[in-house]
This record gives sequence, C-alpha cells and structure tokens, in this order.
Amino acid sequence: MSQYPPEFLELCASITAKRPKTVINHILEYGHITTEELKTLYGYNHPPRAARDVRENGIPLETFRVIGSDGRKIAAYRFADPSKVRFRRFDGRTGLSKTIKEQLLEKYGARCFIYLEKNG
Repeated sequence: MSQYPPEFLELCASITAKRPKTVINHILEYGHITTEELKTLYGYNHPPRAARDVRENGIPLETFRVIGSDGRKIAAYRFADPSKVRFRRFDGRTGLSKTIKEQLLEKYGARCFIYLEKNG
C-alpha cells in the first residue's frame, strides 16, 4: 500500500458502496482483480459493472488481459496512475435531493429545459 499516495488511499477509504469497495479492497490486497474472481469469489454476474463503479467514483483503473482458469483470456483490473485521479469531481452518479427538486420546481415550474415546454 505504500506505493500509493496518501490522498489516493484516503479516496479509496472514503468509498462506502459495497461493489466498488469490494474491488478496491481486493486490488489493494492482491494488486489486481479478474472478472473471474469478481464472479466466483464475490458473486457479481456482470464483473465489468463493478469495475465501472470504481471508475465512476474517480479512481482510475487499468484493464489488462490474463489467462483464466479455463485457458481463455479474461479481463483483469488494477489501479492506473494515481495522478489521474479525479478527486471529488463528480462522485459517481448522483440524483437531486428532494429539497433541490422542490426549489427548482418552485423557481422554474415543471418545465423541460431541452425543449422549453411546460409539463402537466
């Protein structure tokens, strides 16, 4: 773990969602994680989604190929260059809180800002 900067490790520790946290912890412990491990050890039926969750939290992952247990090439993930981290840029996908929605409705009404049409 000493190979990563403290800010990077803090960002990794700040992620609490189960799927990305699982990937991060495995990579920190073993250096990489394969799609096969994500499926067999952790039960994720769509392993690339777990890697995408990590990326959506601002942590850069590098995808590379390894040989799986059946002899086929499979994807594996490891941390990319920590200097490419997007610290708190978006924090993944987020929704608007109820308070913000209510304030926007109060100020602008129910309006589509793409077509500028009023809704119901």
